[in-house]
Amino acid sequence: MLRCMAPLDAYLRQVLGGRRPIVVANRPPVDSRRAPDGRERITRGGGGLVTAMGALARATDAVWVAAERGEGDRRLAAAALDGGPATVTTEDGDRFRVAYVGLDPEAYELYYNEISNPLLWFIQHYLWDLGRQPILDARTEHAWRNGYVAVNERFADRVAAEAERLGEPVLVLTQDYHLYCLPQLVRARLPSARLQHFIHVPWPTPQYWKVLPRHMRDGIVMGLLGNDIVGLQTSLDVRNFLLTCEENLGLAVDHRERSVFVDGRSVWVRAYPISIDVGQMEALARHEEVLRQEALIAAWRPEHLIVRVDRTDLSKNIVRGFLAYERLLETHPELRGRVVFWAFLQRSRQDLDAYRSYLGAVVGTAARVNRRFQTGAWLPIRVEVEENLHKAVAAYKAFDALLVNPIYDGMNLVAKEGAVCNTRGGALVLSENAGCHEELGQFALTINPFDIDQTAEALLLALTLPEGERQHRAQELRRVVRSADITRWITQQLQALRDLLGE
Repeated sequence: MLRCMAPLDAYLRQVLGGRRPIVVANRPPVDSRRAPDGRERITRGGGGLVTAMGALARATDAVWVAAERGEGDRRLAAAALDGGPATVTTEDGDRFRVAYVGLDPEAYELYYNEISNPLLWFIQHYLWDLGRQPILDARTEHAWRNGYVAVNERFADRVAAEAERLGEPVLVLTQDYHLYCLPQLVRARLPSARLQHFIHVPWPTPQYWKVLPRHMRDGIVMGLLGNDIVGLQTSLDVRNFLLTCEENLGLAVDHRERSVFVDGRSVWVRAYPISIDVGQMEALARHEEVLRQEALIAAWRPEHLIVRVDRTDLSKNIVRGFLAYERLLETHPELRGRVVFWAFLQRSRQDLDAYRSYLGAVVGTAARVNRRFQTGAWLPIRVEVEENLHKAVAAYKAFDALLVNPIYDGMNLVAKEGAVCNTRGGALVLSENAGCHEELGQFALTINPFDIDQTAEALLLALTLPEGERQHRAQELRRVVRSADITRWITQQLQALRDLLGE
């Protein structure tokens, strides 16, 4: 659990300069469900976004505006007084103020499962097979107007209501690709508000955005330019965003200053690589359940252990990772029986056909490789699909090679978590298209995620590096992550806002 220490609390208050923050994201920071005994169980929400923004929300008593997505959210929203934010405390003692946005279920379905996922997600990760998909028609237009835009408008109304309730200048911190239209809508309602938007996914080239009709892609960019600052993960994302503004919309752009000029304002565009709470990860690595899982791994692991920890998302490129491992076993038979590839996976978006099909392909490919090479008790690929944080951290500690080979990724915190937790001088095999490659690539084994042979060679190198080089690389990876942790990610954004606004 990310916990803010007093110095960070004081610094955030100083940088905010009297403005009250409102965090806006599709997901709330907490999950609620009924236990078998009927008791309400409230836990912190999963994912890097909640971890990152939860620190600021707790330190500053920020209001968190989020969609009311199910029965658990509705129960928490109903407990709020006078229609204001619900004060929610998790089982671990974390306290959040959550302003739930009540939404029509059909509108939410259009917004989330027709536009946000998969349309925008696929565009921003270059996942479309453009010879066949997407097919945009009247259904898409209906989903855009009555789903995506309508839900963004409902969010904007709730942000404005919360700002009025606070009765003081506010700083609106919007998160990710679900709410691209929101900043422009909020600026129209709250001209005195300061707005910043962080995008957690890659920003593709101007040409790839032309998959979308002009009014949609321009609506997205103009929505974002309602901010004072647009934050992205990498310098490449910043460059692509500036080019999109310049080439697709014809806006004036200063590439040196990384600014876009619109409506008489200068909008800064900056890279803020998201990171992890290093202290939290190190403490978690010492948790007794992690130690128990470590002992279980030690009982079955062979001489070499390759690990991946991922959601079963198409962008994660899991199948090609298995194919590269198959190539490794083909070309280096001496490794058979001495290595296991452990894929510790979590289900992702199983309500979408493409994701259900992909999970089937992942399991099917692993089974085929196992049938081909299995001998006696040795199973070449171990696939586990489970939500278990303690087991994931134990896997980080145990790997000799960590494979992170996404097709494209905004950042990929698995690489950073693994670097901090590993105890064996394990090597990181890293896609050049992962956002974290900009920070970690110098000390990782870089691969093209589409190149099976190169990935197989990198896996072999990871397992055979001289001990001194392995330890040096591992130490440098830890150093880089520790020097740019989650606190730095938060404070850099707030300081940039303060610098821009002269407050």
